[in-house]
Amino acid sequence: MTASNNERPWQLLLADDSPADVELCLRELKKSGIRFVADVVSKRDDFVRKLKEEPIDIVLSDYRMAGWTGMDALATVKQVAPDVPLILLTGTLGEQLAVECIKMGVTDYVLKDQMSRLPMVLQRAKDEQAIRDAEKRAVEALREREARYRSLVDNSSYGIFWAALDGTLLYVNPALVQLLGYESQEDLLAVKSTETIFRDPVKRQNIREAYAKYGSVDATVEWRRKDGKFITVRINGRQAKDEFGNACAEVLVEDVTERAALETQLRQAQKFEAIGQLAGGIAHDFNNMIGAILGWADLGIEETDASARLHRHFEKIQHQAKRAAGLTKQLLAFARRQILEPRDMDVNQSVTETLSLLEKVIGGNIEIRATLAADLPVVRADPTQLEQVLMNLCINARDAMPEGGSLIIETAKTSFDDADCKLEPLARPGDYVMLSVTDSGTGMDSATLDRMFEPFFTTKELGKGTGLGLATVYGVVRQHGGFIKVYSELGIGTTFRIYIPVSASSVPAAQPAEDSGEVRGGKETLLVAEDHEGLRQLAIETLTKLGYEVIAAADGEEAVREFQKNQRIIDLALLDVVLPKLNGPEIYARISFDRPDLPVIFATGYSADITLLNKVLQQGLPVLQKPYAARDLACKVREALDRQSARALPKS
Repeated sequence: MTASNNERPWQLLLADDSPADVELCLRELKKSGIRFVADVVSKRDDFVRKLKEEPIDIVLSDYRMAGWTGMDALATVKQVAPDVPLILLTGTLGEQLAVECIKMGVTDYVLKDQMSRLPMVLQRAKDEQAIRDAEKRAVEALREREARYRSLVDNSSYGIFWAALDGTLLYVNPALVQLLGYESQEDLLAVKSTETIFRDPVKRQNIREAYAKYGSVDATVEWRRKDGKFITVRINGRQAKDEFGNACAEVLVEDVTERAALETQLRQAQKFEAIGQLAGGIAHDFNNMIGAILGWADLGIEETDASARLHRHFEKIQHQAKRAAGLTKQLLAFARRQILEPRDMDVNQSVTETLSLLEKVIGGNIEIRATLAADLPVVRADPTQLEQVLMNLCINARDAMPEGGSLIIETAKTSFDDADCKLEPLARPGDYVMLSVTDSGTGMDSATLDRMFEPFFTTKELGKGTGLGLATVYGVVRQHGGFIKVYSELGIGTTFRIYIPVSASSVPAAQPAEDSGEVRGGKETLLVAEDHEGLRQLAIETLTKLGYEVIAAADGEEAVREFQKNQRIIDLALLDVVLPKLNGPEIYARISFDRPDLPVIFATGYSADITLLNKVLQQGLPVLQKPYAARDLACKVREALDRQSARALPKS
């Protein structure tokens, strides 16, 4: 029972007006070996003063004293030092009164004729006080932790909420309120359930099932804000208990809308680049074969009587070859490998011209409305390709409205700053012309939205679509330095918004006049370098038929050799861009050293070849796009030769 020498002596306050009883009490304590310091008082004022001034550990008080009692001492202790235990010392306290005193707050009592119990009672009171102090410190520490945790939750930049197992919201922090666009925590809690927050009820059910099975959840989902907009969030939840001990879920919410958009754009860019390389490579090879088929069909049509059966066969071959050429053109458009012929143009004018065509293909059960912005800036684009984009989107909208509906075409000027570009990785800061097509059709689900720009992906019945319409739109827009944003909901409709950068010019370029006259030939000598045998033979046949002399080569080195042997008589060179051994620009570099004024035409059907042509294109040299018809080849050759003859004429 002896106190440890390392502990400070117990500070006792003894209230008793009987010196004999005081002496008896102190003697018993000394006998026990307890280390203590005792302040003895007999008057109430002294008792109060000591209690306030000294760090008292335990109060010992007689039950009856002159002018006051032990219960008065208890009242003072409760007021001044409520944590200090009080032990009554009495010779007259009965059992019933003792119980009442303890109920009122007295720690214990000792009868004066049993004073030997005092050390034991004192030790027990001290131990109980130590336990109470420890509990108090634990409670205070818990409160501090709760306060820190509450502060952490309330000041967190992440959304945090507690929800009952049925989805009822129990608590939401300010960050979640802001994330979902509500005015206050009370406003969000009034929603009651997370059911209205999830965009997809199926995903919500999957999350609940996963939580019930594993006790935790980590998922990325779309939520609906108060204003109706959708955001992408990552939720991480675990089991917890509410303040009443009931099972609930504690969920951390991170807004990953921007990150998800970037990841989606990156995945799409990587996927489309891989598909594009494959599609572009296939289309490049097909162009040569289709060009040969188309060219020979053209020659067959010219050389047969219109009433002949063979003539009709050639026409069918020509028709199918043109369809195949159209498919390869769409593939190249998706792959961003087609050769563009951009000029400064007015999008409003293009929309107006396309509208007259749309009315014939859209159908009478669909209302078409156009809202075109006034003073729309000029864009630099290929008019034919932009018209194809609008046509594809409108036909796609028509197919989404089998029962009829409305089709709205709009144009507007808009701008994107650095902040906007963070949410739209394909955008660059600057001004854009926006062209949108909105339908009131069936809409698309998330799975369709993820794949809608893939070539050959279609939701239409077999035989009712190639799956290249939207792929072409994507490729053309990206090749023009623009981007697309799509909004769609099942049963409501879809909006495609196309953004094309504004041109530095303020005036649209004049439209080139179409040449529909008879093709002229000549007596000049031409060098033709083409590695595809079918196209090479077609060029020879077409040009010789028009009166030209043709020297043909199957690769780059052969072309250079033929030029060196015949350079004095060669009047023009037709060079394929990609050839074995030496490519077209390399051939031109060698022959132009000897004949810098020699006219040249480069033939290509693949925009990746343009990187080889950059230097020569800066000189304004003509390019013939594959697959080309016999007439196109003849016109291009005659045009280049006439231009050279005009330069050679003496100035007047």
